[in-house]
Amino acid sequence: MKAIIMAGGEGTRLRPLTCDIPKPMARLCGRPTLEYILDLLERHGFTEAAVTVRYLPHLISSHFPDGRYGGLRLSFVEEDKPLGTAGSVKNAWGGGDVLVISGDAMCDFDLGAAVRFHRERGAAATILAKQVGDPREYGLIDCHDDGRINAFIEKPAFSQAVSDLANTGIYLLSSETLSMIPDGESYDFAKDLFPKLLAEGKALFCKEDSGYWCDIGDLDTYIQCQRDMLSGKVDCRIHGVRDFEGNVFAGEKPPRSCRITAPSYIGRDVTFEENVTVEQSVIDDGCYIGEDVRVTGSIVLAGAYLSHRAKLTGSLVCAGASVKTGAMLFEGSTIGSGAVIGERCMINPGVKIWNGKTAAAGEIVTEHRKISDPQRSFFTEDGISGEVGVELTPEFMARLGCAIGSVKPDARIAVGGSAHSGISVLKDALCAGIQSTGARVMDFGESFRARFEYDMAFSSSVLGVFISGGTKCGIRMFGKGGLPAERDIERGIEILLSRGEFIRCPGDRLGDRVVMTGMDGLYKAQLLRFAIHGLGGLSAQVRSRSMYAQNTLRDVLYRLGCDVESGFTLELSSQGDKVRLLDDKAGYIPHHKILAWCAIRRMERGEDVALPFDAPRFLDEVAARHGVKLHRYYDCPADSSDQTARKIAAFQMWSRDGLMQAVMLMSIIKEEGGLQNMLGRCENFGMASRTIQTQGSPAGLIRHLNREKSGQIREGIVLTHERGIVLIKPLKRGTGIRILAEAASMEIADEICADVEGQIGIRN
Repeated sequence: MKAIIMAGGEGTRLRPLTCDIPKPMARLCGRPTLEYILDLLERHGFTEAAVTVRYLPHLISSHFPDGRYGGLRLSFVEEDKPLGTAGSVKNAWGGGDVLVISGDAMCDFDLGAAVRFHRERGAAATILAKQVGDPREYGLIDCHDDGRINAFIEKPAFSQAVSDLANTGIYLLSSETLSMIPDGESYDFAKDLFPKLLAEGKALFCKEDSGYWCDIGDLDTYIQCQRDMLSGKVDCRIHGVRDFEGNVFAGEKPPRSCRITAPSYIGRDVTFEENVTVEQSVIDDGCYIGEDVRVTGSIVLAGAYLSHRAKLTGSLVCAGASVKTGAMLFEGSTIGSGAVIGERCMINPGVKIWNGKTAAAGEIVTEHRKISDPQRSFFTEDGISGEVGVELTPEFMARLGCAIGSVKPDARIAVGGSAHSGISVLKDALCAGIQSTGARVMDFGESFRARFEYDMAFSSSVLGVFISGGTKCGIRMFGKGGLPAERDIERGIEILLSRGEFIRCPGDRLGDRVVMTGMDGLYKAQLLRFAIHGLGGLSAQVRSRSMYAQNTLRDVLYRLGCDVESGFTLELSSQGDKVRLLDDKAGYIPHHKILAWCAIRRMERGEDVALPFDAPRFLDEVAARHGVKLHRYYDCPADSSDQTARKIAAFQMWSRDGLMQAVMLMSIIKEEGGLQNMLGRCENFGMASRTIQTQGSPAGLIRHLNREKSGQIREGIVLTHERGIVLIKPLKRGTGIRILAEAASMEIADEICADVEGQIGIRN
């Protein structure tokens, strides 16, 4: 007897799980549901099966490329238009008696016994039935003791539930019965064929089976079915090795620090960090499970990413979705494929996040998220940031490269990155995307951000991209002179990323990728010029998380005659853009003071100086005293109002390079006769900052606070406080503001921040 498997359902009640896969391909313990049905058919002697497909049909047929599954020969029949359940089967019928079975339900019925029952009674049709506890959600069958069907009733109230036998959708049909189904028309078993057979007095029988049957109609039953499979309630073949506790491992077992509570399923190629807890859950193939993650009664599908300290309770995470650090998912919540749940985000019970959608860091999500914000902003104060393999994937980087190349067609685009294997992969994908638009890539290799800005300025690149970090990465955009990119560049990239409207070039016009070498010597030569009289007699140690930056500065100081094995410590930021000083006597000297000292020394020599807009405000008075000008450039200008400052800053790279500032500082210390002498002559001031979240856009809040109208639109507002000066600046994504206070000491500046935050809190 031939089998016909109905696999055309869309599974609308299972969405978002079935948004991008047909329901029969939904995975149960590491395998598509359809495979378990094929196992069942093969176990009961079937050798041929036709599969009716309609919704995303290629995803089913491509899973069986040679048209076989074990000993079963498969054929796939696609419907051009909806034909109903019976019409679909008739469309796939090739003659003879058939078994009809659903490809999206789970069961272990004795099909051989059902075939014998059908043939012994000479039935026109036999319906397999299962006793159910709550009959209200099923089509019920009323039959005589010998199995002959008397009547049907569809999803009744208890008052009409005269039977507890549910129609399972598994049928045995004679060729004569199949001939009664009209060709090419929509025709249904329950509504059309079976009532007709009853009316004509045909031999219509019911065969009750006591085995397992689950109509996976919603997400709750999808999760429960897998619990039943692991608990041994279903006679099915789960791939893997079952341990003595009842857990099934398809691949290697997790580290000993991880606790797996039975019954659980762990797929192949799953990466476990330390101290993971998995309780009665399914972890599918290729998942990443971070440190201290807890998964309880949940399903995590193939390729999902659970970052450190994430907690899942009774939830479903679909294929390729990402749950970031500290996020919490509660009972009945569903995360669609490719969706991203931000750090410390909370998904309330029953909430669905649809495919590709995002929940922001710290957000409490109380409603389904089906539609994304069309005005999505990709850029923050740290550029485009995210976790490698979550937001920042090779696929995204290739798209980003296409957007960058499309913003600046035919340009030379500089690319660089920190020394990290993950960044290397992201950089290659980025370069490929840029080249696909015809733009030329100048690859400056591995370095740190301050050094990359120098490389950009030296090579006269008009646009640059630098990737920094490790597990978490930031992508910074730079314009001419290595300065932060203007807003029109960022906005252009965001629009192109959202729309996918990229320039495409044929193979013979793709941009090339030039590897830039020999820049180390040029950069060190530039550093040496900041101490032309040498640094003999001085001592300073260098420390940085970037060994590249640390070794570069150590080598330059050593060549200038400085002892690099003792003395105070110069601590460079990981990107080399900031430096601070640590000394047993002087204590901690922050970056903003060192920047100010370097700027003052330049002003004393009669130079105009260009600094970032948030640089210390007292420097304006210093510039006036020395008869020079202090120009300020913006981090992301929307117009050309800071062009003069930018032109000057392009040649004053020391203002954003911590290594250059370190050498300048050492030169000043030598000129002043030592660190203590220099500190005695320097103006004392302190700075403090805070970032706070706002309800809605911060623009309205800024408007109400801005009483000191300057007649010029700047990057935030500058207010005079009774004890100092305050800069209030909106965050790029419009989620909050940054308060930067300046006063006679850091303690006073911090008190000003707290005072301003309190005022904003009252108004916010």
